[in-house]
Amino acid sequence: MESFSFFLVTDTHYYDTSFRRTGNAYENRSRTDQKCVAETPAIIDAGFEQLAADRDTEVILIPGDLVYRGEYQSHVGFRERLYMLKEQGKRIYLITARHDYCEDGEPVEFEGDELIPVNGMPRAELRDFYKDFGFGDAISKHKESMSYVAQLADGIRLLALNCDGDCKDFKGIWDNQMQWALEQIKKAHDEGQYIFAMTHYPLLPFSPIMNLIGDAKLTDWEKRANEFADAGLDLIFTGHMHAQAVTDHTTKNGNKITDVQTGCFVGCPCAYRRVTFNADNTAEIKSYTIHDFDYDKQGKTASEYFRWRFDRMINWKMDEILPAPAKKILDKFTLKKLGRLLWFKVDKSIENRLAKDVGVELVRNIFVGNEPYVKGTPMYEAMAKLLKRLHPVTHIVERKMGAKNPVLSDIDSFVLSMIGDEKQRDYDTVLNLNRKMNG
Repeated sequence: MESFSFFLVTDTHYYDTSFRRTGNAYENRSRTDQKCVAETPAIIDAGFEQLAADRDTEVILIPGDLVYRGEYQSHVGFRERLYMLKEQGKRIYLITARHDYCEDGEPVEFEGDELIPVNGMPRAELRDFYKDFGFGDAISKHKESMSYVAQLADGIRLLALNCDGDCKDFKGIWDNQMQWALEQIKKAHDEGQYIFAMTHYPLLPFSPIMNLIGDAKLTDWEKRANEFADAGLDLIFTGHMHAQAVTDHTTKNGNKITDVQTGCFVGCPCAYRRVTFNADNTAEIKSYTIHDFDYDKQGKTASEYFRWRFDRMINWKMDEILPAPAKKILDKFTLKKLGRLLWFKVDKSIENRLAKDVGVELVRNIFVGNEPYVKGTPMYEAMAKLLKRLHPVTHIVERKMGAKNPVLSDIDSFVLSMIGDEKQRDYDTVLNLNRKMNG
């Protein structure tokens, strides 16, 4: 069988060029946001140009959050860009997500100190609006949830699952939607087809801390992961959390499903993927970034700009939380001083780093992926020593919180697993697929 490739792009959050984006109103929103907004037309245009330049890869998958916050005009501008890609020979399959509709008057543009309401996109109109990008070519549909199955190539099908749920608290897959999905998986297997899925919300928590964040994964994620894996679905592509991560889950029956989550297209880590299904029953995954875009980046490269935007967000949130005296101390508090205070030695290679800067980096690394501080690195050893000194305090947390949240039953392992990833596969990897693909 010949190989088959596609691009995976997610969380484009397009904000139309017709909208105003100036003044304090915009800055107050922008500095607390990981993604860029005013910059989205320039970033997306540059990114789509890179996709179009690859003449060998025809299919593009986009699992939701197409626009910023449900603006109708943003959908118009984004769809125009999709049609341009289509004219260049691309086939695009997408699903929509919660940023793509708004029925409560929330969409705005920004001018000075004012938030000015703009027209929103009703959810009910999205399927027809994007009928040329997956919905119209579906070989099976679950209309209530706006999910569908598409035949991407000979022997390869896509299960595109919308997970809006009740559009409020439930962010998951309804029972009747799940029944339909399981029927489609079985049908594909019976017909000798390989089928994989995409959905907006991650199926699996990609880091221990994500177990504690409600919308970092699907509602009832473990139940759904078990059902999918035991039905023979072994691969799902997701977005939403703006993170690069490849995460496995194995059921009690020994069946494994892998969640390949991709970072935000318009913010740190600014990533997209090219996935190739090979004849040897493997999926080769490679990640790329947008090299440059036409915007005033203050003398920074594109990667530096995205990183600066992320770090600014974390620093701003820390400034909001910390009292002024504590902030003043932390601004000059090095790892060497921290070690002296708690009676442990810090390696010379990192001793002059500010503790605040390290904290920002560790948070950023969770989203960027391939967390570098594995066992044996100076940072890992320093963190292990710090946790040992803090154990009288963390042990209390373990006793009080561990019963309700098992991930908190061992604080040392919880923290150390977040700063280092031995597998280093969040960007590039090769996965073994469970089922042969017929061609």
